[in-house]
This record gives sequence, structure tokens and C-alpha cells, in this order.
Amino acid sequence: MSNITIIQADAQTWLKETSLTSTRYDCIITDPPWWTLDKWRSIGTTTRLGGHRDPSKRREDMWFPTLGQPQMRDIFHNLIQLMSKNSHAYIFADQQAMPIILTWARESEPTGAVSYSKPLVWDKIDAGMGYHWRSRAEYIIMLERGKRRLHNLSLPDVLSFKRVQGNHYPTEKPLALVETLLLNSTSEGEHLLDCFCGSGVVGEACLRHNRHATLLDINPEAIRCTKERLANVPISS
Repeated sequence: MSNITIIQADAQTWLKETSLTSTRYDCIITDPPWWTLDKWRSIGTTTRLGGHRDPSKRREDMWFPTLGQPQMRDIFHNLIQLMSKNSHAYIFADQQAMPIILTWARESEPTGAVSYSKPLVWDKIDAGMGYHWRSRAEYIIMLERGKRRLHNLSLPDVLSFKRVQGNHYPTEKPLALVETLLLNSTSEGEHLLDCFCGSGVVGEACLRHNRHATLLDINPEAIRCTKERLANVPISS
């Protein structure tokens, strides 16, 4: 039976403290609130992410705050320290954050913290908003520490899953997409980490496929959504 731990905490502080312990995870799947989201919020094109047409609305009133590049760099380096000896991590990112993350990953390769990195493309099937060629893709940075073989070597690096619409939490990722990552990089009974759990989709995938998970978010609304979601998931035995 899956063991799911849900924690309300600041990711930057929690990751730094936990990286100093012996705790390590078999896989990390997470979707950080990149600073690049603020570009779209400021012009009101990303209303469901807290963007708005009222310029007087405060940043604190948005669904969730974003994290700046220095904060995210610190989070990235503590995050990869929590990867177990032979493990994978999957970090969602947009087209602006993606090359920056890859640079951080490749800078870490000589230290052994990351041995391999690759951007996967998530094809959302439905186009989103945009002024110059409407966006239909997002990126998932795959990181490897040590050497771990994927279960299915025939899967392509373009993953097509329709984006979630009418969701109750912004930036929610499709369950089937998360399941594809989880099933290809982990085995039953292994332990995953999502330090920006949002809607709790990683937790649901773990419950359905007999994996353990530690889910973290600073936002009380994310914690509420995650607990509510997981309470309605059939538990794998």
C-alpha cells in the first residue's frame, strides 16, 4: 500500500534542510512556479494563473507566487542532491526556463550530481494563448543521476497528452502524462518527491501504481486540493 506524506512548507527551506540528511528519493517529478510566468501575468494573458485585467490587484492575491531565478537555482541544486544514487528527475518548464535549467544541469555533470540531462516535449494537442505562434508545447527536463534504465526504451521524446481544462487548480498536469513518467522511471514500492505538488496529480499517480510519495507545497490551497483529490483515489493494494 502506498504511503503518501503531505507537507505544507517553503520548498527552498525544506529542500536545503532535507539535503543535509540521509533522505534520498528514487524519482522526482515536479512543476516549479518559474519566474517566467510573471511575463504573461503582467499582460493579463494567463488569467487562470493569477493574471488579471485589474492592474491594482496585488501579487499576493494570485493563485501562487512565482520564484525568482536565484531562488530557483538554489532549489535546483538542493533538489538534485536528494536524488538517490541511480534515479531520474522530471522538471516541468516553459520555453524560457528550459535552457537555463539545462545549463544548471550540465554545470552539475562534472560533480556527479547529474550524469545526463535531456529536454522532453509535452505536446498539449490544444494550442494555448500566444501572440507569435500560439503555444502548444511545454518542456520536461529529464535528469539522471548515476545510471538507471528506463522500463520502456521505445517511448519517444515527444509526449502527446491533452492539457487539463476546467481544472480547479492552475497549471494542473494530465494524470496520464505523469503516469507515463512514473511508470517508465520507477518500480512498485519506490519513493517519489514532488516539492511543488499543486493539484496533487503526482500523489494520485503514486496511489494508483503503488508508489510512495512526499508531496510539498507552501500554498494552503494546494494542500487542500491535494488532500481532497487523494481522498477520492482508489488505493492500489
